[in-house]
Amino acid sequence: MKKKQLVALMLIAMKVTAVQLAFAILFISTVHATAQGMLDKTVSINADKKELKKIIADIQGQTGIRFIFSATAIQSERTVSLCVKDQKLGTFLQQIFVPLHIGYKVVNDQLLLYNTDNVQLDREVSISGTVKSNKGELLPGVTIQLRNTGSSALTDAEGRFELKRVAAGSYTLAASYIGYISKELPVVVGDAPLNINVELTEDVLQLQGVVVTGGNPKKKIESSVAITTVSNKDIEARAPLNSTDLLKAIPGLTVESTGGDGPGNVWVRGFPQQGGYIFLGIMEDGLPVIPTGYNSIPSADQYYKTDLTVKNVEAIRGGNAAILMANTPGAVVNNLSYTGADHAYGKVKLTSGLSQDLYRADANIGGRISENVKYNIGGFYRTDRGIVSPGYTANQGGQIKGNMTFGFKNKKGFIRLYGKYLNDKVQWMLPGYYSYDGSGKPRAVDGFDLFSQSLATIDTKWSYTDPSGKTHNYDLSDGIHTKLGYGGFQFNYMTDNGWQINNNFRYQTAKTNYTVGIPIGASAYSSGNYYYTDGTAAAFKTGENIVTAVALAQENQDKQIIDYLDFRKKINRHQLTLGAGIYQYNVNNGPDNTFLFFQELKEHPRRLLAGSATGNGMIPLSTTTLIGNTRTLSAYVSDEITLNEKWRLDIGFRADNDHLTGKRPYYGVKADGSGDPSVAATTTIAGYTAYTESNTNWAASVGLNYKINEATAMFGRATKAYNSPNISDYNATTFNPASIKKRPVYLGELGVKYAQGNVSLFASASYSAIKNVSLTIAVPTTTAGLQNILAFGSTRTYSAEFELSYRPVKQLGLRLTGTLQDSKYTDYNASTNTNPSVLAEMGDTTYSFTGKRTERVPVLNTELSATYDLKRFNINLSANYIGSRFTSPSDSYKLPAYVVMRGGIGYDITRKIVLKGWVDNLLNTKVLTEGDVRGDQFRNFSTVTKGAVMAGRTILPRSFWASVSYEF
Repeated sequence: MKKKQLVALMLIAMKVTAVQLAFAILFISTVHATAQGMLDKTVSINADKKELKKIIADIQGQTGIRFIFSATAIQSERTVSLCVKDQKLGTFLQQIFVPLHIGYKVVNDQLLLYNTDNVQLDREVSISGTVKSNKGELLPGVTIQLRNTGSSALTDAEGRFELKRVAAGSYTLAASYIGYISKELPVVVGDAPLNINVELTEDVLQLQGVVVTGGNPKKKIESSVAITTVSNKDIEARAPLNSTDLLKAIPGLTVESTGGDGPGNVWVRGFPQQGGYIFLGIMEDGLPVIPTGYNSIPSADQYYKTDLTVKNVEAIRGGNAAILMANTPGAVVNNLSYTGADHAYGKVKLTSGLSQDLYRADANIGGRISENVKYNIGGFYRTDRGIVSPGYTANQGGQIKGNMTFGFKNKKGFIRLYGKYLNDKVQWMLPGYYSYDGSGKPRAVDGFDLFSQSLATIDTKWSYTDPSGKTHNYDLSDGIHTKLGYGGFQFNYMTDNGWQINNNFRYQTAKTNYTVGIPIGASAYSSGNYYYTDGTAAAFKTGENIVTAVALAQENQDKQIIDYLDFRKKINRHQLTLGAGIYQYNVNNGPDNTFLFFQELKEHPRRLLAGSATGNGMIPLSTTTLIGNTRTLSAYVSDEITLNEKWRLDIGFRADNDHLTGKRPYYGVKADGSGDPSVAATTTIAGYTAYTESNTNWAASVGLNYKINEATAMFGRATKAYNSPNISDYNATTFNPASIKKRPVYLGELGVKYAQGNVSLFASASYSAIKNVSLTIAVPTTTAGLQNILAFGSTRTYSAEFELSYRPVKQLGLRLTGTLQDSKYTDYNASTNTNPSVLAEMGDTTYSFTGKRTERVPVLNTELSATYDLKRFNINLSANYIGSRFTSPSDSYKLPAYVVMRGGIGYDITRKIVLKGWVDNLLNTKVLTEGDVRGDQFRNFSTVTKGAVMAGRTILPRSFWASVSYEF
């Protein structure tokens, strides 16, 4: 046997190359040189009966070398008298310490002191133990390290760990685990093995967690930006109703998800807008889902869905967001997917919406195929009649997405292939009608309750033959139907000279049909004949309301090609990033047809035919298209400079060039045969005008982080960013170059972070301002109906954002998040002379909204939540307070503050099988999120009769949910 072992060793030795030997010799030489350099440092000590530990402290101060030792073992309390001057440390130790029976050994960049009488340096013992959470759960996969040594271990499935062959001395044992606050314990190793039990407290804010969005991976506590992390556990606990609903967990954002699964509205740090995701960028695994800057068509929340494949969400608020993504001054939200692991894992979840006939199945599995190949695949499918049922299946569909990672054998990088297919239709819950009484409550009108009943017509189908003879078949029950597929790859590699190369590429194609009805007016019946679509007469009493609505029937499609290439390298104290990217966004929307129709004002109303029993009641109004391409070229650079152990400076710069080409439709022709853009849109497009536009914008940001200690840090940041127009701004038939202005954005913030023991805190104060935001104001006229006038507004916002987590006892966790903000217009004037119809009725008038509050942004938005663990039970309760808001910049109609509560309970049948039930809007709060949404800044509410019919939208009523999940 010994002979075989000898032969094996010889064979292994023969395989060692000359290069490997050279590296080994170089390494040994370097270690020896480092040790010798330490011992060659000089010290000067003049001590008269001075404690040994103080002498050691003096040496540490003079040399910068750290000593590790057991105070008891070397008897550090005893006194010594000596006098040496400019003596080499090695000589000093031999002449002074050795006679005191103190031996020494260089360990990495430290000196280990030991008692030569009682401890043998070569004796090595083990440190073992168990790691549990503050809830008493055994934690697998916890990293255990002895600081400043190479000794480390991971806890096994039972939470156990063992560090073998640890030499005698004093150490610091550190335990770290994603989602928990790291803990350090002093450890003194002697002759006997040690057993240590560690308890980790859940880090709800994940300040000790590593953030990968926004440059080089680093702990949140070391970052100089406002970051919110939403873990998969948080997502499970919140049980968001849709992708927009999850964003309510992020301070600095004001979120309205009252559109149901349809497009939501998100305000960022008080920036003014009229819906959608104008200043908020949404990413999926580091690449944007659509370009930032669009309102509700297209809407980012229809291009991604939250399910079990999402590992966690990272939200960068303000500041550095403008460097990460083009045209994103407010925030970037990055949805990060699971990407496999060395062990197999998975989860299956079945959910039922008990109050809405929702049935949903989610699944996600991952693991590894071989040592270098890992995978993850998952998705969901659901069918849902809606919390407020429209009378048909409101939401139906799902997605499947997956990835496979091929690691290089040299462990220097990987290639990841990924893809997704989404086929999902949702109902877009749009404003309905209520009875105005000045309270801001959605009072019922004519027996119709906007809060709990749907105004969507049940007569959903119709056909239309356009002027060219082509027949289109439409169905309102199809709502917003998105079919999307993408595929891509990520290449990540570390070169021999330390450059990390990362390339992320994705090709995506999407088709989204919008078939929705939008109520635009309600008027009392006085006379005339109305019929249903089956030809039967509809009987109305005088004074009963008839709703006028617009039907959008759009056939939209786009293609995206995105490629970003980054180079990163650590050079001394600098972490440098250089990057460039191309983003090609091709749009081919149309024909987008608009129809006028009438319907009843009641739950599940019928469509009406006015004056005749024939036809389908759909009156064609106009046909539009949006055809064009946007190519964005980007270049960016950033540098993170570690000034010292406490101070970290980072700077970033980004430049984006947008090149747009398209075909602008026109509907009239001048005498010379050229297009006449002054003619209003009709059902026949007369021709197109080709256009080319190009603009370049830039953003710059600088941040400074001061790490007071491992638990506390402060940061500050200043940023200049921008908001850019998009292709829909340039595509208007009556396009006027004067309607496009530069929109610079300015931001500044100061913040503090703290995570220790049972408390975590992230708080920041910020200033944000934007200039020349393009705003469209709807003006109700008596002769021409609703008309739009274009204006520009500038705002400034002071805000405070906070996240606080506190666990007073092991079983109880409290969390407080919120935003306090003062957002006002600094320059906002609207003139009637920009629209001839408005000018004719109202005269040449200029309205000033300067000094008014930004519409639909509350002063205070905060949420307090509590979770309580009792053996196998978990109970949670949250209350979200939304302060009062004004519905328009005139500050004429104020909506009241309100509180929405959520609650849930979970039961662990086993460690793998969990039952959950929860309720949304627990108190069944009834309140408006939009009120009189059609030009209320031009209305004098003191003259409005109580009981008048107004348009508005509410939060969703109380709903009950339950789920069962199996996880392995």
